[in-house]
Amino acid sequence: MKLLKQTLCGVVLALSLSACGPLDGAELEPLEQEGQPLEATCVSVDDTLMTTHACGHANNSADNVNVTASATRVATAPDISPRHKHYTLSLPAGAEGSVTFTPVAVTSATSTVESLSFYLSQNVAFTVVDTTTSATVAPLIGESVAEASCPLIAARTYDLVVGREYILATGPASGNQVRLVPEYHYDSRDRFYRDQDGDGYGANSPVYRFACEPPAGYVKQRFDCDDTNPAIFNC
Repeated sequence: MKLLKQTLCGVVLALSLSACGPLDGAELEPLEQEGQPLEATCVSVDDTLMTTHACGHANNSADNVNVTASATRVATAPDISPRHKHYTLSLPAGAEGSVTFTPVAVTSATSTVESLSFYLSQNVAFTVVDTTTSATVAPLIGESVAEASCPLIAARTYDLVVGREYILATGPASGNQVRLVPEYHYDSRDRFYRDQDGDGYGANSPVYRFACEPPAGYVKQRFDCDDTNPAIFNC
């Protein structure tokens, strides 16, 4: 499996979607992270807590916000920046529609860049335009996602500058409607432990926290008191 670098801290999801946010554990982070961009080894967000979290929002009618997207790519298009929501975008008939998004600092008070994934209910065109530079931002990851009983089927992942406004253009879409859930990676990290001996159990520390899928050699199960001997584990 694939993963984020060790610099990305992590936490599990809050028990309630209405009180979303990280839960800090007692373990120390291996390295500090303040506004780190997406790690180069992160290549998929499909089988992750973040996808599960996004699906939870998409299936919760109380989190839905109906938005009529702009017919043109303009900075005055409707804003969908509020977190922990899913947005049902009504698009112009047979054409793309646009909304705007301005990322905030969630990794730390001094974060300048945040990694985000935008989940979509249709695998349609999705373009991010920086309103400051007028440049199109290339996705770092573009993939299909699959989770049972979830309307979200695609994800696009970006590093975006905190405080900068972006235009999100999507469509055309079947039925002239698409559902969209933005997720900050820092909000949806899971805990993993280094499994050097391949017995399925990792050493108790250090703990690594990733929002993307972990690579081979990292597991969610800890309590391996000898991670150099595959015959000794769960002790």
